[in-house]
Amino acid sequence: MIMKRVHIISFVILALSLAGCSADERWEGQVFPDRTKLLMHRNAGTYGTLEECESASMKILTSMDAVEKGYYECGKNCEKGSFSYNMNCEEKVLGNYYK
Repeated sequence: MIMKRVHIISFVILALSLAGCSADERWEGQVFPDRTKLLMHRNAGTYGTLEECESASMKILTSMDAVEKGYYECGKNCEKGSFSYNMNCEEKVLGNYYK
């Protein structure tokens, strides 16, 4: 009985720890409809996962008919207001760049 409680408590602590880690992620997206005009970009929003950021960015490129000539960037936990210029982010992912 005591071992069962220990396992349950351990599971709850582990689950809360993992939930706290994912809540700390913040992915910000920028969409560039034309690779040759980098000053022209659109904010794609802020998301909890990279996959959400990439999906939203691709939808924007598609709606702008810019899938062939554009690309997007998703940055993780970027300093506020600095994402599209000096990229003070923990991580940066380029998408649709070589298509």
